[in-house]
Amino acid sequence: MAIFVGKQSHCLLDLLWRVRSNELPMKVAVVISNHQDLKSVCKEFKVDFKFIPNNSTCKDNSERMMLEIIKEYQVDLVVLGKYMQILTGNFIKQFPSIINIHHSFLPAFKGSHPYHQAWSRGVKIIGATAHYVTEELDDGPIIEQAIAQ
Repeated sequence: MAIFVGKQSHCLLDLLWRVRSNELPMKVAVVISNHQDLKSVCKEFKVDFKFIPNNSTCKDNSERMMLEIIKEYQVDLVVLGKYMQILTGNFIKQFPSIINIHHSFLPAFKGSHPYHQAWSRGVKIIGATAHYVTEELDDGPIIEQAIAQ
C-alpha cells in the first residue's frame, strides 16, 4: 500500500501504528506527500517517503510521477490520509484502487470544511468515513463509518 498525505499527521500515524502492531495486515511500501512535514514520521517507522509538489500548475507532471512511484513500489492500494489534493480522472482511471479516509460525515457534508458545515448545521457528533475514490468528489461507495458522540 501507498499512503498519500499532506501536512497533518493523525491519519498517517494511525495507519502506520496499526500496521506496526499487526492490526492491519498490510505493508506500507511508500508515503507520498506534497509537503515535507511528515518525512520524519516516515523515517521513524522506516517507510520510504517521497515528496512530490502537487497543485494546479503542476498536477499532470505530479500525477505522472506518483503513478511511476506506485508502479516502482508494486503498490496495489493507495490510501489518502488527509491528502488535500483532488486526484484527476486520468489518475483514477490509471490507478482505480484508492480509498479516502475522510474527515467528515459523508454523505451529509461533502467537499471542503466538512466540520464547519456540520457545526453550522448544529451537529454535535464527530466521525470519519472511508470511501472508494471516484471522479465525483466524495461520492464513492462508503466502506466504513465511525461515529462518536
